[in-house]
Amino acid sequence: MTVEGLFRGTDTAHMADDSREPPDEVLVVAAIVGDLQAFDQLVLRYRAAVARVARSIVGREHAEDVAQDAWLLAFKALPSIEEPRKFAAWLAAITRHRARRVGQSESRLQAQRVAFDEVLIEKLAALSPPLTDEIFDQELKAALDSLPADHALVLKLRFLDEMPLKRIAAFLGVPLSTVKWRLHQSKKLLREQLAEKARANLEGGITENGE
Repeated sequence: MTVEGLFRGTDTAHMADDSREPPDEVLVVAAIVGDLQAFDQLVLRYRAAVARVARSIVGREHAEDVAQDAWLLAFKALPSIEEPRKFAAWLAAITRHRARRVGQSESRLQAQRVAFDEVLIEKLAALSPPLTDEIFDQELKAALDSLPADHALVLKLRFLDEMPLKRIAAFLGVPLSTVKWRLHQSKKLLREQLAEKARANLEGGITENGE
């Protein structure tokens, strides 16, 4: 993704649109009664968000393990969810809890790691981190990493993972207005940082040329 693509707007046509998709609570209820395809849809819907939250807490090295653990725990605990419509926030809480335990003690994680069912592993194989980060413009990535964590997460979920704003709000457990405000502020900060970097590069080039 280019800088121009990032700042083109927040509602471009190519981004994910969940207006015609079943709401989370419908998929949750279906999964509870045994519809594994419904759970697959939930995984596809939130896998990027789960992976990013895990990486923000434990780093890239352990993020995939945390993400897989979080999905398995969510799958097993699904029948106990009290409010299916709040599945996204419930899943985010599971992910953060699992990641923090890993951060506190990697040895404890190894001792307590749950066994994976082979069929479920196949269904969650797509949990590997998106490749977008690997090809993302380095200066823009550095600028993103310098943003406040909550702002950077919203920006990445929206533009790198193309999640709808409502789904981001549901996953983070914050009002839609908060997501929009963080998105606006983070884009403003990015513009300022990239502009400053461009000025510094220009001044450096002039100095080297002796002009």
